[in-house]
Amino acid sequence: MQNLTPRQREILKLVADKGILSVEEIQQALGISQATTYREFQTLVRLGLAAKAPGGIRQIEVPSSHCIQCRKEINFRVAFFIEQVDGKQASACCPHCGFMFLSRRTDINTVLATDFFYGTRLNARQAVYVLGSNVNLCCHPSVLSFSSRVDAQRFALGFGGEVMDFVGAQNKVDKLMAL
Repeated sequence: MQNLTPRQREILKLVADKGILSVEEIQQALGISQATTYREFQTLVRLGLAAKAPGGIRQIEVPSSHCIQCRKEINFRVAFFIEQVDGKQASACCPHCGFMFLSRRTDINTVLATDFFYGTRLNARQAVYVLGSNVNLCCHPSVLSFSSRVDAQRFALGFGGEVMDFVGAQNKVDKLMAL
C-alpha cells in the first residue's frame, strides 16, 4: 500500500473499522496533536486513500473492481473515480471510459483522475490528458492523465499523442466514439 508511515496505516485501519473518524478520535487513539492529525488527513486524502468528511475523514468505497463503462478490470494506474450527487461511487478503468460515462450523466459530484507518472489522485478537471499515445494500457484510443502540462508534453514528445485539457479530451473522446 504505497509508501505510508506506520501512523498513516493505523489511521486507515481505524477508518476501515469505523467508516468515518473525527479529528478528536484520531488524536485520542494515536496520542497526536490536532495539527499532526490534519497533516495526516491531508496526505491520505491527497493520495486518494480517504475522503474528507465534516470534522474528519471517511473511508473511500470502491463499488466494484470492474469498469462502470466497459466492464474491464480496473487498472488503478489509470483509473477514474466518480462520485454521483446521491453519494454513489463508480470507477472507470481509464480516462477514456470515464469520459464516455460522464458524457451521458448529469448527476456527477466529483471526478478524480490518476496521474500516470505518480499514481496520485487529482481533480479530473484540473488534470492534463494525452490522447492517442503509443502507450495503450487499457481502452482505445488511449487516454492518460497527468497532474502537470509539462509532464504531459514530455510524455507526448516521447510516446506521441495529443495534449489536452479536461473539456478538450472529453469532447475528442465523444467525437471519436460517436456512431
